[in-house]
Parts: sequence; C-alpha cells; structure tokens
Amino acid sequence: MTSVTRTTRTELDHRSSDSVDVTLVWVTGEGIDQTLVCVRDKRDGAYFEIATEPYLALDVFHHPFAYAAFAFGRGRSAGCLAR
Repeated sequence: MTSVTRTTRTELDHRSSDSVDVTLVWVTGEGIDQTLVCVRDKRDGAYFEIATEPYLALDVFHHPFAYAAFAFGRGRSAGCLAR
C-alpha cells in the first residue's frame, strides 16, 4: 500500500540578483520539519535545491553556491513552491 504524505511549503524569504533567484522555504507536514533553499538561474533554466539545518538556513540562503555540493534536484524545474 502506498502512503501519501502532505506537506506545506512556506516561503520565508526570496531574493533575485543577476538573473539568479534564491528562495528560502520552510517545509512542514506529517513528521517533516525542514528548511530548503532553492536556486534558479533564469539565463539557462538551471535549478537545484539544498536541504539545510535550520541553524544554517540563512547562511545557505545568502551563499548558496558555497553549499552547491550538497544540492539535489539538479536540472530544470518550475520552482521551489511549485510542488
């Protein structure tokens, strides 16, 4: 049997600079409580997400490329809140 988990994504902050959008999101749901930083490059459509501990969330938000090695979901996406 497949179980379905409902989650809510709440945008905490967003910034744009030089065609790069960075969004800080809080994800909550049944047993889920995490922060996520989403990065989208409008020039080429590249997209990735970085799951982060809450105490690091603002640092990851301000310096996402320093944490890019920890990213998942690389590719193209509609965005962080589209799920």
